[in-house]
Amino acid sequence: MSPRLLLLRRALVRPSRSTPSLSPLASSLLVRTFAHSTALRSNIRTRPQLPFLSSPTTTSCGTRVRYLTTERKAKIKYDIKLGVKYTGYIWIAFGCLSLIAFVVKQESLERQFPTPHEWTFVTRMRFRYTQDELNLNENRYVVDWVRVVQWIKHVVTRLEDPNIDGQGVRDASPDRPPGTKDISAMPEPWRRGYYEAMMLYAKAAENVDGWVVDRTRNEAFPGDTVVGPSNPNPAPLSPGTRGQPKEEDCEIAFESPNDIYLRILSTEGWTSRQRLEASLAYASWLEFKGITGPASIVYEDAVNQTASEQRSSPVDFKTWTLDDSAGLPSGNLLSALTAYAEFRGRHGDVSAALPIFVSILKARRSLPAPDPNLVQNVRGSRSKAGPLAMITSLLGPPAYPSPPDDGTAPPVRDAKEMCEEAALSLHIGEIIYTSQTASREEGLSWTREAVDMAEEQLHKLKSSKTDRPAQHTCRDCLTAGLSNWQTMVARLAREEAAKKEEAERPSTETAGTTTSGGGWFGLWGGAGESAVKKEDLSRWAAEEKVIQERERRAKDLLEELEAPASGFGALFSA
Repeated sequence: MSPRLLLLRRALVRPSRSTPSLSPLASSLLVRTFAHSTALRSNIRTRPQLPFLSSPTTTSCGTRVRYLTTERKAKIKYDIKLGVKYTGYIWIAFGCLSLIAFVVKQESLERQFPTPHEWTFVTRMRFRYTQDELNLNENRYVVDWVRVVQWIKHVVTRLEDPNIDGQGVRDASPDRPPGTKDISAMPEPWRRGYYEAMMLYAKAAENVDGWVVDRTRNEAFPGDTVVGPSNPNPAPLSPGTRGQPKEEDCEIAFESPNDIYLRILSTEGWTSRQRLEASLAYASWLEFKGITGPASIVYEDAVNQTASEQRSSPVDFKTWTLDDSAGLPSGNLLSALTAYAEFRGRHGDVSAALPIFVSILKARRSLPAPDPNLVQNVRGSRSKAGPLAMITSLLGPPAYPSPPDDGTAPPVRDAKEMCEEAALSLHIGEIIYTSQTASREEGLSWTREAVDMAEEQLHKLKSSKTDRPAQHTCRDCLTAGLSNWQTMVARLAREEAAKKEEAERPSTETAGTTTSGGGWFGLWGGAGESAVKKEDLSRWAAEEKVIQERERRAKDLLEELEAPASGFGALFSA
């Protein structure tokens, strides 16, 4: 190698003592990548760095990139704050919507099932939920009576508690059943609501009578599903239930309906109508349990109580019929005597029940007609309610209904009473039809008359939204009347078919002879008799077709369908 080349290599290798001037490529390698913006360094490299041109390395001499930069940290903080804010907004909106739905639901239930304003909110809410449970599930599903009896018991307990809703409720005298109250000092709406709660409590207790609670599981079961010496063949439980309850682990779950009814009848502060309805419900419960003796006594006591409310007793207690000369009977007396006659008829004493029904029907037909001026005034007051009144009623709390009639005065012969007359005609027709074979057609005529009356009244009440009790009574009467009519005619049609078959049966005695008095070859006389006979035989078959047509025609009347809402209110109706 020449000396000149060696000197050149040394000059390149030897470091310079002065400040070296770095090339652009070297200076770019010494740049602090984590302290400068990427946008400023994007065009520094002159040669592209592609992944497939460089081999991966695990050493620390590669370029380090700082992922949590200042900009990214600020962005993360902003996203977290924004998420928390919008999450809070969503929960607040959800809470407001839930509160609005709860308020609307309570307002709707209050208008459907009014409660006394003297009660506290929790008591009113629980009572509304109980009514809604029965209203939704009574006709479509199986009612959860365990839940109903627990809810209504809670309502009764709060009403009887002097620290909650029972301020002014006193205990009855010691000779009354335990737990009996004296509510005569309470306001009328409070007393009426307490009566409805107690009657609903008794009805719910009827449906859970005999149920037991398993202490080990804290669950209620029907009494016939308990395994024990007193029940060797228990009824099976529904699928999914773990094990049959044992008798040693169970105790009575709910209060007896008999005790509840005795408490209701012993409570001070009821009206005559309320006490009568409680007596009839208690007698019906005793009759259902097969205790007919005490049930008959309760029915007779109800008749005596309602008859004693009038100046002169219109009841002949030997035959239990009404005396025409004693004046018009009260509504309570008519209801009590009708229930007692039905009780006598159900237990086979039709000879005593028929005169009672006839005397009640005669008394009802002598009732005065409703005052047309009063009806027009009521309709006029309803028609005056304009949009302003509707808006005011929506903004304010719904008023509690006015007290109903106490039943001590004679009723008027309105649509509901007309349907009650039709129901009496049904009872009379059924008794006459079953008592004697010769009087079947007379009993059938009573049934036809009852069906015509009920259908006529339903046509009049079809467009009315206020006479719900009258519609319910007429609808029940029409349903029972059509069923009785169909049963009676079907029985007569079967007998007609048997007679026709017997008449067409060939007889060996008359096969080769002419009929007596019929002329030669039966060309006159006998032919007319056979035509009349065929006409009689085809009568009941034709009436069966008439009944089918009446049932088809009455189908729209028997369905409880409401017309769809119209106008602005239709936007808020389902």
